Amino acid sequence: MGKKVINQHYVPQMYLSRFCSDGKHFDVWNIRNDAVIPHQQVRNFAAKRYFYDADNTVLKSALSEMEVYYGTSFSPFLEENDQFVEKGLSRAEADIANTLKQIDKDHNRLYEDDVRIKLIIFLHDLAFRTEAYRNQIDNISNQLRSHLLRLGIDSAQAKELHTGQETQLYQLLGISPLLKTAEKLETRYLWYFGTVGGTQKLIISDNPAQGIWLGFNDICFPISGEQAIIFRVKNQNAPIISSDMPVQNEITLSDRSVLKYNIIQSSYANRFIFGDKESLQCCRWLWKFHEVTSSKRNLSL
Repeated sequence: MGKKVINQHYVPQMYLSRFCSDGKHFDVWNIRNDAVIPHQQVRNFAAKRYFYDADNTVLKSALSEMEVYYGTSFSPFLEENDQFVEKGLSRAEADIANTLKQIDKDHNRLYEDDVRIKLIIFLHDLAFRTEAYRNQIDNISNQLRSHLLRLGIDSAQAKELHTGQETQLYQLLGISPLLKTAEKLETRYLWYFGTVGGTQKLIISDNPAQGIWLGFNDICFPISGEQAIIFRVKNQNAPIISSDMPVQNEITLSDRSVLKYNIIQSSYANRFIFGDKESLQCCRWLWKFHEVTSSKRNLSL
């Protein structure tokens, strides 16, 4: 079975390292205590002990669609590998790391079918694999259970009421969720390669792909501090975040657009935001300014 992975990253280290100047260190904004911490090691963030480890019964349930599709049982694999999800994600991360490097060298690779398929799988997994997503589902489930209890209904009778871990594993191992994401990204959006044109750099949170599953009109998915994949709805009348327009499938992002996208990315965060210190500080200042102006507006009412 090999050595067990204890500290399991719900945001891949290979992705986090793309926002480091030296490949190992970046600056971190801890939103819970509102502090920007410089020169932190990637390996220490966006991870939890045994995060994807689960009981085989739970894994079997999450794999039920896959078993029907392939006409085989995954039980032998689960018995041989008690870290089935973690090791599967690790293998996929190695592949997508090479794909992102290819896009770095040639932006047109973004429009090749095999590259887009790999990106869709990566984006889908990243949207649903985080601690923030699991916590959100647990919060919804707990509120529903409390509501049922007030109505005198046994929550055990609600067959569709799952824990955050159960829902998360189904998103990662089921076929229908991935196909839904693929259909959305391929049919609803136009894809563009974005390059930072000003002094501000793109930042990411510990929940970087939430915009993918929320389905916003204008989604910026940073692949480094200087580059991003931009998804914009095909409806030309739909409101979008950035006013920067594409030229031959590429968008040069102004500082104004980067700041807007960074604010949106910050709103996804569960605990941490990562990137360049100056860009983090600028985003932090804008958040504080918004809080102050909102408070004054509420007081005036």
